Amino acid sequence: MDVNTLGRLFSFGEVPDVDPKPGLYAWYLRMKPGKSNIKSPENFSTALKRITEQICYPTLTMQLQGHLSLNLKGDLRHIWYGHDENPFSNQFQEILNHPEEREILSDILELTVPLLTGPLYIGVSKNLQARLQQHTQLIQEYQKDATQFFPIDSEESLENDKNFAQRIVERKIDPNHLVVGVVYVSHPHLSSERIRKTIETAETLLNRMFYPILGRR
Repeated sequence: MDVNTLGRLFSFGEVPDVDPKPGLYAWYLRMKPGKSNIKSPENFSTALKRITEQICYPTLTMQLQGHLSLNLKGDLRHIWYGHDENPFSNQFQEILNHPEEREILSDILELTVPLLTGPLYIGVSKNLQARLQQHTQLIQEYQKDATQFFPIDSEESLENDKNFAQRIVERKIDPNHLVVGVVYVSHPHLSSERIRKTIETAETLLNRMFYPILGRR
């Protein structure tokens, strides 16, 4: 096959090292309970609850309309695993009571991203380096309420990026725990426009398969 794809992971601070090429990218949150939290089941449980809350689905507004002008409207809230209304299982609690098992569990969690988990956000760009650097800047600038940026790909993509950055900040996610996977895509016999369309098709497919938690406004 005459297709050249190359993928790798970059930490938040390594984004400037991304090549300025077209391709796809996906943001992930590394699950890092922290070595100090492994020392007690209470601290470890609290750390895990914080992580699951950070990646829970956003609140959804629902509206139902029926006969005779019946109109029902309300919010659906994700009761994330570890929430008081959806507590960890008894077996999970038992594991937390043993230091060795806590350490093993912590090691597994740190290795799961991105091997065993879904992404927070999937996107495409004609210039991955510029687009991802804008992501990191938006996340940092939203903490200061400064949002003057120019679109790398389109006005719509910039609005999506701002929304992603805002929700990272709102969820109090440490940017240093973020990693981004990139896939560079090129083909010797296709125009840049055809490559772009193919990449966008792949993005649509992946979004429908994995439903990134922070992938929609």
